[in-house]
Amino acid sequence: MRVKMNPIPFVAGPVFVLAIVLIILAVTPITGADPGQKIGIKTEGGVTVVRNPKAPVPQPGGPSMLVLKEDLVIGKDPAGGPDLFAELRSVGVDDQENIWTLDWEDIKVRVFDKAEKLVSTFGKKGQGPREWENPSRMIVLPDGTGVILDLNKLTFYALDGTCLKEISTAKTRMSRYKIDSRGMIYGDQMDFGEKFLLRLIKHDPALNPLATLAEVEEPFKPGAINPIVILLLCHVTADDRLIWMSNSKYEFHVLSPEGKLIRRIVKDYNPVKVTGADKERILEGRDAQMRSMLVFPDYFPPVYFFIGDPEGRLYAQTYETDAQGRLLYDVFDPEGRCITRFSLPREEMPFVVRKGKIYVLINEDADGVPRVKRYAMEWR
Repeated sequence: MRVKMNPIPFVAGPVFVLAIVLIILAVTPITGADPGQKIGIKTEGGVTVVRNPKAPVPQPGGPSMLVLKEDLVIGKDPAGGPDLFAELRSVGVDDQENIWTLDWEDIKVRVFDKAEKLVSTFGKKGQGPREWENPSRMIVLPDGTGVILDLNKLTFYALDGTCLKEISTAKTRMSRYKIDSRGMIYGDQMDFGEKFLLRLIKHDPALNPLATLAEVEEPFKPGAINPIVILLLCHVTADDRLIWMSNSKYEFHVLSPEGKLIRRIVKDYNPVKVTGADKERILEGRDAQMRSMLVFPDYFPPVYFFIGDPEGRLYAQTYETDAQGRLLYDVFDPEGRCITRFSLPREEMPFVVRKGKIYVLINEDADGVPRVKRYAMEWR
């Protein structure tokens, strides 16, 4: 969707050129708390509870702004050849800053080094060790192991495409997953019975279930489909803390490596109403039968999704927008305090934050083709 930019005030000389360059390179940061706003931190039942107001509250001596500057785009052949990707599904990054991409339509994993050089390609349609029927998700572990979720298996790969191991997922039904440094696998499950239940299950490295860490019940009406997706999301930090939330509620739960709740992070927010224009955008391309089954809520959930970095910072995409129609992201420090916001175009979906860079997937750019973009993160 193209949006009309606000007019840029005239600035004479080289200052004007610098202003234009910054507008092109930097993704707009959003700063400034209302006077008198405070973040409340107290202990409730042995759990630290952090309560954030609607607007960010920068901390004394800490940054109050995050500026993103584009420094790499992958997907277009600079020599004018064909585009690299057909339909991107996932992006992952290892500790060497290699960029892994999962192409859903092309059934390929392509790995690029941090300078965009293609270093590995593997995968094809089928049921063998390096073959997939419908690869839906990929995560990349810090040690450079790629983990692909297919219809009925979870497969681990080395950088060159060597298949390290396969695990059957026939009994798990998980659609999203994370893996900690001990090899523990955390997967979500959806149960559409008399109730709609979201569960977060902890598994051992062989995918045997160990414990249900979370169970959330969501409103459910048989025969009706809410097109505004309700998800159970999680993130694993470098020290194996697990952070999870249901995006229907603006509340993170932080668990110790042993699975004990140690912190809750709550944020107040402005509810965003689902407009007629929103409905038309969501309904676009759906057939009449599907349209008849969709029942829209009055408001969007507070969060669409979130990602985290190894240090424990959280980046939550909201449904709020800036003046240019870009989606706003709340940024939380490792203590759970919301310290700033930034915005990104709707078509850009962040997947990974690692070593001071954020990597986004673009399903279709202005030319209608998939891209991977990397931003350098500058804290001010």
